[in-house]
Amino acid sequence: MKVLAWVAAALTASALLLAVLQWEHRHARARWANFLVGDPHQGSHLFREKGCAHCHAVNGAGGKLGPELGFERSPRANLNQLVSAMWNHAPRMWRHIEAEKVPYPDFDYEEMAHLFAYLYTARYVDEVGNAHRGQLLFESKSCSRCHSFYESGGKAGPSLTSVGSVYTPIAWSQAMWNHAPAMEAEMHKQGLAWPEFRDQEMSDLLAYLRERCAGPRQEFELLPADPERGWQLFQNKSCIACHAVRGEGGRIGPELAARAEPPLTIVQFAGLMWNHSPKMIREMQARDVARPHFTGREMADLIAFLHSIRYFEPGGSPQMGGMLFTRRGCGNCHGSNAEGAAEGPPLRGRGKTYTSVTLAVALWRHGPEMHQRAQQLSQPWPTLLDSDVGDLVIFLSTPPSENRSQLKPNGESVKEKATGQP
Repeated sequence: MKVLAWVAAALTASALLLAVLQWEHRHARARWANFLVGDPHQGSHLFREKGCAHCHAVNGAGGKLGPELGFERSPRANLNQLVSAMWNHAPRMWRHIEAEKVPYPDFDYEEMAHLFAYLYTARYVDEVGNAHRGQLLFESKSCSRCHSFYESGGKAGPSLTSVGSVYTPIAWSQAMWNHAPAMEAEMHKQGLAWPEFRDQEMSDLLAYLRERCAGPRQEFELLPADPERGWQLFQNKSCIACHAVRGEGGRIGPELAARAEPPLTIVQFAGLMWNHSPKMIREMQARDVARPHFTGREMADLIAFLHSIRYFEPGGSPQMGGMLFTRRGCGNCHGSNAEGAAEGPPLRGRGKTYTSVTLAVALWRHGPEMHQRAQQLSQPWPTLLDSDVGDLVIFLSTPPSENRSQLKPNGESVKEKATGQP
């Protein structure tokens, strides 16, 4: 009996150890699926070490065989564009690598997160905005009444000429939040209405300030961010007193893990916080809650946490993703429902989640073999639009057993909405 008891105990311990190791593996993969947790310094090193700089330049430094990956980007630069461009140009890249007989670089999830963090800081993976409209907004929203910018403007607030380091999405979000109480007091003193920013207006204003800024243009010092530390900040800074995440938290403000509309960009997030600042200030005062102030990397950590619960990315429709999966020919190898087929493995299943980073890693690791197989089957390489990426990511992240009719556009099930539990 003692032997059997020891055997049972050993098996139980082994099973527990295996479960812990599996959890840690999934946790590590999920951690590096978020590009904000990457280190842009390491990404810059990898960009050169892996040979990317041989073909691509970043802000003028690097090769000319491929497109510039820094400031010379389209007016709709974002992560989806980066992934779709990588996908569409992949066959050409592979041919160049083969022709020049250079080793094929391999990227794991952590390295791809570093690379994306570097490209984010180099090119502001966010909407660009219109500088001319931003200049008009600077006047019409009364910003110039309090702030000077180069030759003219008010003196009540700090000059915006000398704070170039905040003209990046994360730093801008932090500065706008911290500035709101003083701004509200000053505007009340002057009898001015609180300015609100809609749609792309905050991006336009930021574009105007960036255009004439000669200061630092990158957020290297704010990354890597830590979503776990962001979750702690979300609780410690009392955000959770008003906002719930998957059913846990207050009901005063909106639930942050469930967004039926397209996800926000980081600059739109800054605009949304700004628009609601007066109301939030009053709510906090009524409940005797201190308004939080963010310093150092804290806003980056908070944004990384919100990013990890898909408040920002990805966004799309699983129904559209399923249709695109078929239309782009992916189903010819992986099955019409990504359940797997003779020519390719299954891509969907419980526990499988995709982001822009994981999609890029999958492409880079398995793309050459996929391309070769497509040529053998006389199938063209599928091209992706920027808008396709979010739909495909949500589709692939949704288990096949889920009832598609019960899914909202962001991939959250009705059960999750009702219970707050995944």
